[in-house]
Amino acid sequence: MDSPGPDVPGPIPTRRRRLRAVFAADVANFGGMMTIDETNTVDALSITRRVAIEELAIHRGWLFGMPGDGIFALFESTVDAVRCAMRIQSRLAESPKLYYLKLRIGVHLGEVLFQDDLPYGEALVIAARLESLAEPGGILVSASVVDAVAPRIAATFIASGVPTLKHSPRRIETFRVLPPPPASASGPAAPLDSTTAPEPVPPQAPPPRPGSAGASALPRLPKASPLVLPNEMPAVTESPPADAALPMAPAAFLAPPETPAKGDAPDETNSPKTGATDLDEASLGRLVPLLATHLGPVARVLVRRMAAESSDAAQLIRMLAQEIPSEGERLKFLTRARTALNGSD
Repeated sequence: MDSPGPDVPGPIPTRRRRLRAVFAADVANFGGMMTIDETNTVDALSITRRVAIEELAIHRGWLFGMPGDGIFALFESTVDAVRCAMRIQSRLAESPKLYYLKLRIGVHLGEVLFQDDLPYGEALVIAARLESLAEPGGILVSASVVDAVAPRIAATFIASGVPTLKHSPRRIETFRVLPPPPASASGPAAPLDSTTAPEPVPPQAPPPRPGSAGASALPRLPKASPLVLPNEMPAVTESPPADAALPMAPAAFLAPPETPAKGDAPDETNSPKTGATDLDEASLGRLVPLLATHLGPVARVLVRRMAAESSDAAQLIRMLAQEIPSEGERLKFLTRARTALNGSD
């Protein structure tokens, strides 16, 4: 019996399409971190992967790939995908061992093509592009994700524009995902984890008009006290001496060396604890990985060059922060850099 030739095609593989939420994540500036300190970076990556795998299992996500420093997963529920992303970022932010390693996450909802149980398709590409556009430690999702989860999840969605996606003609509106505001700012609120809307508040009856029968029930407002200014004028005229001290603000801003208060150091822009004595090799080494999270391997060169220009640690931190383009990331770097130097004493 003749055997089929090698050019005879085999059986057609099984293909199917499913609507899925695609989860893509990777470490920001991972190559730069490996260049500076590969041992600690690999340890931090292992912790990050363990956290992600645990949360994917809790939120019923299917992990189908971890190439390099990346993590790719699929979710049948878009709500589970976004909640998983928020939980991963929250746990990583609370870990003191991962203060300089930041994960970027992108989530997109679209059709996924399955062939031999492996996912393919444009939805995976779009999720990867969103992840590359997300801020370090942030989450970026598409408009289709917001439409699916906005009524059902407690989160804040901020429009981030319509970026140009690499190798894709699609124009997709993107949104940053932030934790919900605290209950004290907007009143007590429970997480919206169901498809039922909260019960409507019954409208209140309008107050009676002055000519109606219920007008007498309205409280009478007290008469306003007369505004008397002459007696208060001498207190105002005594303020110029305080203005005269304004030229001394730079010296006061640096804090007098007689009373250095260590407890006040984190709240001041220029801390008395970060003087020239802090700029040793150990302190500069602590600044390099913090800056490399935002700028990559060039952070080592910048720290060395600017340390030669300024012997004051507070001024050095400000100079390095100016190299970070994002204002939010710049403030995070300032806080962590001051904490790293002050905690070294």
